[in-house]
Amino acid sequence: MFSEDNISSFLESLEEAIELNPNTLTKETKISSINWDSLAVISCIALADEYFEVMLSGEDLANVNKIEDILIMISNKK
Repeated sequence: MFSEDNISSFLESLEEAIELNPNTLTKETKISSINWDSLAVISCIALADEYFEVMLSGEDLANVNKIEDILIMISNKK
């Protein structure tokens, strides 16, 4: 998949973008437990492009349950 450092940096940037406390997001974090709104979706799309050079869509992210689902989706698009 990707290096743990790259994943950690992606998650840290996503936390910052959606105004979560540091170290809130892990692979097991459920989307329903955080403020997953349109800003979060747009931020995730931009950060996936920045960190992994993968383009996600809002449709891609509409049915994710956990952060790990996003990482798997990014890996599958690579």
